[in-house]
Amino acid sequence: MKRTLLSIAAIVLAATGCGDVDTSEVTSKAVIPLQQAPLADAAAKRVVGIGEATHGNKEFVQTRMLIIQKLIREHGFRTVALEADFGGAAAAGDYVMGGQGSAEAAAAALGFALYRTRETADLIKWIHDYNAAVADRDKVRLYGFDMQRSDRNKERLLSYLAKVDPTQVRPVQESLAALTDATRTTQDAGKVTAAAAAAGRLVAQMTANREKYVSGSSAESFALALQHAETLHQGARLQTSGNDYASKRDAWMAEKIDWIADLEGAQGRKKIIVAGHNGHIDKSGAAFSFESMGPRLAKTYGDDYFAIGTDFGTSTFVSRDDGSGERRRFTVENDSPLAKLFGDEPLGYVNLAQASAEPANRRLLASEIRMGNVGEGFRSFYSSLTWAYTVKMVPAQAYDAIVYVPRASPVTPL
Repeated sequence: MKRTLLSIAAIVLAATGCGDVDTSEVTSKAVIPLQQAPLADAAAKRVVGIGEATHGNKEFVQTRMLIIQKLIREHGFRTVALEADFGGAAAAGDYVMGGQGSAEAAAAALGFALYRTRETADLIKWIHDYNAAVADRDKVRLYGFDMQRSDRNKERLLSYLAKVDPTQVRPVQESLAALTDATRTTQDAGKVTAAAAAAGRLVAQMTANREKYVSGSSAESFALALQHAETLHQGARLQTSGNDYASKRDAWMAEKIDWIADLEGAQGRKKIIVAGHNGHIDKSGAAFSFESMGPRLAKTYGDDYFAIGTDFGTSTFVSRDDGSGERRRFTVENDSPLAKLFGDEPLGYVNLAQASAEPANRRLLASEIRMGNVGEGFRSFYSSLTWAYTVKMVPAQAYDAIVYVPRASPVTPL
């Protein structure tokens, strides 16, 4: 009798897949191999967000690349914004627009170790090669929407000032000296606060002298330089923001995307691709207790924001070890009920509205389930704690489409 009860329990668990979510009638009819997905559902939107469940799996970077390629080639998108340093992405942008250097150096310039991978370099090289074959009006612009780094922003800001207002170069250089990538987490708080105030004054000064600066350069050059100054101002304030760090960062990232969309839109490039962690792309903000970037974008753009999330079954990924500080591999498993929605497809794309035409699928997608969620930082013992690498969320509230990887493998560090 005991063995019978155990067998029944095993059957029930197999049918439900996860907790009390019944997946017995869930169908994979709506799944499409990502390489074959037409992305017509996303094509008409102003902003398309592409999320990654971890920063350290190659399949999620490849997912980003496949979607970016199709949206550019077939649907007229010409702007790509990454969860990367604004100044570093500007340097990488020089390369993709035909400048000197290499894709590997451009990937490293993005400002975070998570981008120093073969897969990210391949994406950047593809954009570079695409741009080399098209007219200037069709070239793809690359941006970053993060503000946690200083060096590249200072470098480009000072270069601009040297052209339009040389007398300001040394004072600005001295007033912002405390803001460096190397001392971002160790710099004296008083020095950072003083530098933040100086950056704020610089933003005000540049704004007041806009006409003079534009006449000595161009409206676009001025707008970019002013944004470098604003990025330094935001980054300095982040360093001393304590418990408000994450909420301020997400709010400012959303603002930066709005700024990019406005700048590009004014030049006829209305549609923008935004790529970052699932936690920032998700419309419901499930990963945070504050209003994160995804809900802000959903509020600003409404139905014109299309969010594509990602998930995994088993993931071996590369991340920073929060114990040693070194980058290494970790492995986690998520017994997701979403697996049945994707069947045997190794890299499947599902439009949630289309999948929800089936009642069982609709119930699943409207249920609160755990989806993979690993940030930049992990510890080995987290692997035994499901809540440490997943987030409870309602897929239909968070995303418009999902890409699922049954077995995700690690990125290739450069």
